[in-house]
Amino acid sequence: MAAGDTYHIKGGMVGEPGALFIGGNSDDGIQIDSFMAARVTANDTSGTFSARFNVADDTGTYAILGGGDASAVQYFYIAVVAGQIQVKAALVGPNVAWDLISTDAVINPHQWHEVTLVHDSVIPKIYLDGKLLTVTETDITEATFWFDAFALIDGGHIGAADSIGGDAALTLEFKGAVGKVKYWNDALTAAEVLDNFNGHGPTGNLIATWDMKDNVLDDVGGENGTIVGQVILSDNHSEFTSKFSFLLTPTVVADIFNFSVENDTGYAIIVKAA
Repeated sequence: MAAGDTYHIKGGMVGEPGALFIGGNSDDGIQIDSFMAARVTANDTSGTFSARFNVADDTGTYAILGGGDASAVQYFYIAVVAGQIQVKAALVGPNVAWDLISTDAVINPHQWHEVTLVHDSVIPKIYLDGKLLTVTETDITEATFWFDAFALIDGGHIGAADSIGGDAALTLEFKGAVGKVKYWNDALTAAEVLDNFNGHGPTGNLIATWDMKDNVLDDVGGENGTIVGQVILSDNHSEFTSKFSFLLTPTVVADIFNFSVENDTGYAIIVKAA
């Protein structure tokens, strides 16, 4: 961009609490190792994850949540892949247990959405914003596998895939914000998934909740997270703040900056300096 170029940013100002991942930074995430180890110990045969997310673009591959083993290839993750949702799990080998990717998800960058992964001991199901998605089964060799089969998983992160190479490294770091994350040790019904999306999720069998309101504490089970790397907690990550954070990259030095708000919509005009 040349000096004098003008940038226009417009977006809603009403947002949600979230952990902001700038994207592209190595090993940035919210560590939830003790939670993952506890679910393996509990031998869960079914379960449900839900996660609020606001992704910065619809072209990259960004993990919302993942679990893995530091010294062997055993992992699972939930990710946004080019505007669709992928869920994948693999055991030592690596032998892929299941790898599903949606075909009809509608994910708008800079907007809040909610993904739900339900495993009912038979097969994983993916929901977006309370609606069951159609998926392509890239691999579904061991559809029934859940924490009861992931005996080696000893780590996990919100905002990254954990040790998919069995080397304790974080990959597929998220670009955008991840909001409230929940886990039930039971398979939610379709009606319960929709209720949860509408803010009235069931409390029975709810094992963990990280709401990202000023901290990364688990308000239900005490499996508190730990911020690793450059993760920023925001009380109000909105469409405007998302665009302002990610559309102005690399960082723009401005000669002129005008900002206004009307009817909960923010407007910014930025003129690049020489």
